[in-house]
Amino acid sequence: MEMMEVQEALEEAKDAGLDEAARERLRLDRGRLLERRAATEAAIVARGAEWDAAVDQGADRAPLLAWFTDALATRAYLRTVIDDLSQALGEDQDAHVSHRRH
Repeated sequence: MEMMEVQEALEEAKDAGLDEAARERLRLDRGRLLERRAATEAAIVARGAEWDAAVDQGADRAPLLAWFTDALATRAYLRTVIDDLSQALGEDQDAHVSHRRH
């Protein structure tokens, strides 16, 4: 739901132009998403030891693999939306990065 609201705000800002109130809303949205991305990345790193233990013990890694797949997909989606917000704000910090959406 939150992501739909962010996407709607982004589309409205693109269609209507960015006044200062719209800019501030997009900045706040981006800040929340940056925090969420950081939390997702921290969770991914934190579960690395669990993965290593499962490998060492020959345990079933399927549930962990599913979790990592979901977490990495979430991180990728957040990165895309954050990049879109930064670009709309004219603050495209990652313009030098060569990754592109698929």
